[in-house]
Amino acid sequence: MRDCKLQTDKMGYSLDEKVLARFSFKIVGGLREAFHPDVWTVAWEDYDKILRLTYRMKVAKHTGLATKSLGEVRKAVRRASFYWSRDPDLPYRIWAMIIPEDGGAPIIPQNVEDAKTKMFDVAQAFEVDAAKLGGGRHVLSGDAEAKWGRRSFIEKGNVSGKTDSVTITIE
Repeated sequence: MRDCKLQTDKMGYSLDEKVLARFSFKIVGGLREAFHPDVWTVAWEDYDKILRLTYRMKVAKHTGLATKSLGEVRKAVRRASFYWSRDPDLPYRIWAMIIPEDGGAPIIPQNVEDAKTKMFDVAQAFEVDAAKLGGGRHVLSGDAEAKWGRRSFIEKGNVSGKTDSVTITIE
């Protein structure tokens, strides 16, 4: 996992505002490298037509040794489905469509890098009332974990990562 970041929209808040924290990460390595049309074609011919990625994210406040969860994505699932494309604009016959975790319409990427970005780059916004945190300085950080199962082109695996801490002030 790379580029695991937690960013807030500003460093100082008043008690009546909402703290907006953006948490993002990228999955890199063998899984990302194996996500390519040549591999999709072999997988499609082996009737291995779906890649399922499950991830969890959590943003927490640190007070000494204790941590308090401020928000979390318990389990989100992102899928890629390989299909026979009849679109003349796509460079390969077997292509991937990305099925988002919110259940929306499938996304057809325009090129291979776009497919990798849509499948393996995750970003989530967390919103917390500043009054819930209380006045003073607060240290926030995030944890993420991603898992995938064994497919014909990749072994089962998981990755995890932590963000650097971010300090905010509430007055």
